[in-house]
Amino acid sequence: MDFQPPTVANTIRDAERNVTYTVMAYRALTRPELVQCVRMHMARQRKKPKKGSRITIITTFGFNEA
Repeated sequence: MDFQPPTVANTIRDAERNVTYTVMAYRALTRPELVQCVRMHMARQRKKPKKGSRITIITTFGFNEA
């Protein structure tokens, strides 16, 4: 079985910090799922993102769903 990376881009913007997050998943994500991905990403980071930055997050949401 060949591993294929996620190809569905889900975008959410933090207007307060002017940061755009693109979450790559295997399906379209709901808003709560997007927020969860961004929160998990932020919890792992030591620094806050710079204003105006764009961040890409890769997730396994939707992988192997029937």
